[in-house]
Amino acid sequence: MRTSNNRILGISTTFIKNEKAVLGLPMRLTVSLIIGTVALVAILSYVMNPCLFPDRMIVSVNPMVNIVSGNNSTDINITIYVNETNGYPIKNANVIIKGLTGIGANHTDENGKTIIQITVKLENGVTEGYLDVSVKAACHETFSQQDMIKILRH
Repeated sequence: MRTSNNRILGISTTFIKNEKAVLGLPMRLTVSLIIGTVALVAILSYVMNPCLFPDRMIVSVNPMVNIVSGNNSTDINITIYVNETNGYPIKNANVIIKGLTGIGANHTDENGKTIIQITVKLENGVTEGYLDVSVKAACHETFSQQDMIKILRH
């Protein structure tokens, strides 16, 4: 540690030079920046997904096999039930059904039930096709099942 005496406007001042403090300053700033970044990431991840451990859900479809006739597009109604693994219904789950040139979506009610109407069309010469089901709900793992609903031509 070195000292120096200076006279500014007739006043004697003594400055102490501490080279360790100057060298430690960048390290302290770096540590503060890292801690701040980790805290910001933790806060943002909680805001974007408030559930650290999302639950699974059970999705059931009625009917699982639908029969259509003719070569024209046909409207069918499909009932979807979405429940937690303990049986409680999941309200406001977003349900999407798609396939065979059609798509339909809706939210579940307080009983975990929704009815989706979808227009399907089997191409000429094709006697069966399948629809995919996707369900998303807050604090639950996304459910996605390809070929969950079977469509048969009569």
